Amino acid sequence: MPENPPQSSPAEMDFERAVEEVEKIIERIESGEIGLERSISEYERGVALIRQCRQVLERAEQRVEELTGQMNKNAAQESGATPEQGA
Repeated sequence: MPENPPQSSPAEMDFERAVEEVEKIIERIESGEIGLERSISEYERGVALIRQCRQVLERAEQRVEELTGQMNKNAAQESGATPEQGA
């Protein structure tokens, strides 16, 4: 059985690293190189990583919406229109 390096908790990983880890987990499970118990453990880790990724994406989406709203408000103020006028 191949040795695995110590694993970081999902909350400690950045988005790209978490996605990379999920891809590796999928490869290990699909290849059959690990047993049933290990597959279940890896699956649980994958679920936690995916949950973390979704949270990161939701925060990013919220931030983009906030920035877009600010940009639209600033553009409306610069053009002399109010946001209610649909600038």
